[in-house]
Amino acid sequence: MGLFDKLFSKLTGGPTPTPVTVPAAVVQSRMDAGITVTITGPAGPSVQVSDAEVAERVLEYAFVLTTDPPVLEAADQWWNEDTHRRRRRESPEKAYAWVLPFVSVEIAKLEQLQAAQEWGPHSAGAIAKELRVLIRERRKAKEPCPELLKALYCMCVVADLSASLKFEGAQPHYMARFVDINELRPIKLDFVAMGYQCIESLSKTDVKWLVEAFGEPAEHESFDARWPHIRRNAVARYCWSELRSSNNNAKSLGLRQRTMQEWLNELVRRNIGYFKESQERVAKRQAYVTELATMLDGAWAATRQPFIVADLETTGLSANTDEVIEFAAILVTPEGGIADEFSTLVRASRLVPAEITRLTGITQDAIDREGQRPADAMKAFAAFVGTHPVFFHNAPFDQVFIKKAAGQTGVKFVNPVHDTLPLARQAWPSLASYKLATLAQHVGAAVPTHRALDDAKATLAVLLAARHRVASDR
Repeated sequence: MGLFDKLFSKLTGGPTPTPVTVPAAVVQSRMDAGITVTITGPAGPSVQVSDAEVAERVLEYAFVLTTDPPVLEAADQWWNEDTHRRRRRESPEKAYAWVLPFVSVEIAKLEQLQAAQEWGPHSAGAIAKELRVLIRERRKAKEPCPELLKALYCMCVVADLSASLKFEGAQPHYMARFVDINELRPIKLDFVAMGYQCIESLSKTDVKWLVEAFGEPAEHESFDARWPHIRRNAVARYCWSELRSSNNNAKSLGLRQRTMQEWLNELVRRNIGYFKESQERVAKRQAYVTELATMLDGAWAATRQPFIVADLETTGLSANTDEVIEFAAILVTPEGGIADEFSTLVRASRLVPAEITRLTGITQDAIDREGQRPADAMKAFAAFVGTHPVFFHNAPFDQVFIKKAAGQTGVKFVNPVHDTLPLARQAWPSLASYKLATLAQHVGAAVPTHRALDDAKATLAVLLAARHRVASDR
């Protein structure tokens, strides 16, 4: 098990649960019955959402049930990327249509603003940025610039309007096509009438300039407060458009068509679920980061006392079927010096596989000649380690073999175990690989040979270099 999976399992008390998929039809029928359901799999997030939560949110959209504006022709949409591109090719003058309800055509055609207009209402903030540059130039030259200031104010209002169009998973750049440009044309944005306190896109410097030029406003209102029908009609158009499309698909499949109330309920339920799911992921990630930081701090603290660096060689990769054939350990001083060494071969119950001999150089003859009985080898290893903290590279692998050997031989092994792999990641976060051989080469240590004592020494070199690197960064 990897470090993250191990921590996740520890934090959640078990493996990640597998959600049970509820078919869309089942979800719909349960919603009709007014029962709290868990939407999972392709139909939605795997978290519970109550009817009360849905009802509270849907109440905000009650206007949708009674508002069904006519479908907009492409020419009447405030912004549509495809339409805008076609206009730029065929009729460049019409490419300014989306911005002209708010600024004069002379301002819209300023060379400095052309690139910033590429994404329509969603680039209003970029247009405002370019206008600030022009205003600073005029102010530096002590030239009046009321039209530029009015345009700056309008673009900040447009930036807020665009952001406000986000609706239950539908992003502003898509929702803008449901805004009727004919509803925008009669609107006159006036700094004195609307003020600045409700316009989030205005900077403190913007406000200073505007007050200097036009005086302190008597009132402060947001765009939505003055013209609520703009956003509401856009949301209603979107909802009814999606419902019609959904019902057309249902009809073609012979399924029951839904009412707007049902469709809204399901949309909101799904999005509340996604939000909750996201919050859970953030919380789990934060818990992981916190525990990882605690783990790392504990590991570094363990190196400020005498500690052990150890390694094992085994007959294979699975602790269920394979066995330890070599133990090695080094007793290290807090300064990083080697105080003592331990190494022993172990007589496994099975013959040493040929591929292990090729990898490690450990032969069956050497095991037969020098190897200790497993119980004796484990006792000797435990005696050498004592109560010191123990470091392995990729510790979970060694730990399962140690746990198995200790259980089979009746030897207690309760030492604190630390992993040099996450320590190396902390020290050198941008390395392509954290294999021991790669790390040893990175720190200029002898390349490990797949003999336990040599690999323990390579691990120690990596650990000391990582400790030095982390300490120097703090």
